[in-house]
Amino acid sequence: MKLLFYLSGENIDLSRKEVIYLLKAFDKKYKIIEAKDQILIIETDIDFKVFKRLGLCHKVLEYMDEEIILDGTFAVRVQNLGEKKGNKELEKKIADEIQKQNDFSLKTDLENPQNEIYCLCSEKLYIGKTLITINRKEYEKRKPQFRPYFHPSSLHPKYARTLINLSQAKKELLDPFCGTGGILIEGGLMGLKVFGLDIEKKMVEGCKKNLDFYGIKDYSIKEGSVEHLDSYFQNIESTATDVPYGKSTKLKKDIYEMAFEKIYETSKKACIVLNKEYDFEKIGFKLLDTEKLRMHRSLTRFIYVLQCE
Repeated sequence: MKLLFYLSGENIDLSRKEVIYLLKAFDKKYKIIEAKDQILIIETDIDFKVFKRLGLCHKVLEYMDEEIILDGTFAVRVQNLGEKKGNKELEKKIADEIQKQNDFSLKTDLENPQNEIYCLCSEKLYIGKTLITINRKEYEKRKPQFRPYFHPSSLHPKYARTLINLSQAKKELLDPFCGTGGILIEGGLMGLKVFGLDIEKKMVEGCKKNLDFYGIKDYSIKEGSVEHLDSYFQNIESTATDVPYGKSTKLKKDIYEMAFEKIYETSKKACIVLNKEYDFEKIGFKLLDTEKLRMHRSLTRFIYVLQCE
């Protein structure tokens, strides 16, 4: 199947990598047909439902670059990339052509169609049948300030999901600096078993409260220092973490090297976010990818995708 991804425009490179590493997590072969701006077209045999996990994507479509033959009712939507408005005239033109290809046998239903034909208009027209619409408003509802236990340093849910997908987690996820559980909440909602560690008792209690609030049951959260990570957890499939810095950490020795050595011993794969560049290969990691994530004017985070060899 050829899949057309309508990616988020806020960080296109990161959006593409999220899709690719999710495919790699499930060991699926894929071929990139086209990657331009917010458009990514991939040929693969993966069950498309897995892409419901994506954080930086609007829609996943079945790419239709030939004749469009449908069963059931349909509606056509046109999205002009880079703009909020659609194009009613183009919608009608495409709908008329689809009717012609189907011998004028189809019925339109603009409110609840069985087939939504979604058209992305850039320098050329990309047409697909909607398979998944990612409700990013739900991510907004899970922002840190709306959780029972709040701390302002927690990542936005869409980025937490992206880190998890970059970590290639399929079943298990560890965050050794779990804080209030922002990453673990998203992992739990994806259906992963989640493990967390934090040095502060109030954070551990707050994390559990937040996980319970979102109905996540399959978790293990411990209070302790990352220097003893391997005494709490062993052989966890993947780690995804946003490492604390500055006043947000109480660790006495070098937080980075100590933490990364323990993650290396505990997990097979990892996605680690830092506020500075770091040489992970000196720990023994294989560096798969890097990306910059600008949070605001004074803060850029560095994302590292790693394999623990």
